[in-house]
Amino acid sequence: MPYRIPPAKILSQTISEVIKDKGTVISQRKFTELVNANLRKKDAEYAATGERIRRMAIFKGIARLHIHYRDTKEPSDHEKCPVCRSETKEIRNQTLLGENIKLGFKCTKCPYWTGPNRRIPIRYTFIAPQKGLIEPAPKRRRKDDEQYAQWKFA
Repeated sequence: MPYRIPPAKILSQTISEVIKDKGTVISQRKFTELVNANLRKKDAEYAATGERIRRMAIFKGIARLHIHYRDTKEPSDHEKCPVCRSETKEIRNQTLLGENIKLGFKCTKCPYWTGPNRRIPIRYTFIAPQKGLIEPAPKRRRKDDEQYAQWKFA
């Protein structure tokens, strides 16, 4: 069966229609099925993969994402985020003795993070953004404090 890749504008509109209609979808597979069914109403040959739909929802801010994880015994490494393929940033903290220690890695675009042991995403929950809810302003930090997970108190 031939298929066509939908343009980004049509795909983002379809994703926002589905998430507004359903409110919350508890798996990526179900979300992909709903989006593809809605796409086929617009053009019978349109289809999109689950990864493209997930990344579009994250980058366009169409849906909030809640990630369920599985912990492994493998050490975490500094590579691309497994959820959105963005860069990860090292999370560091300073001990009371003044030593800098690495706590893990955090994605710069999505809510993915991992500690000393690698965390693998196993389920994604897509949640419609609430209207009227005011997001708190990001806290401003000094440039020298960005590399630490918490503020220096000593």
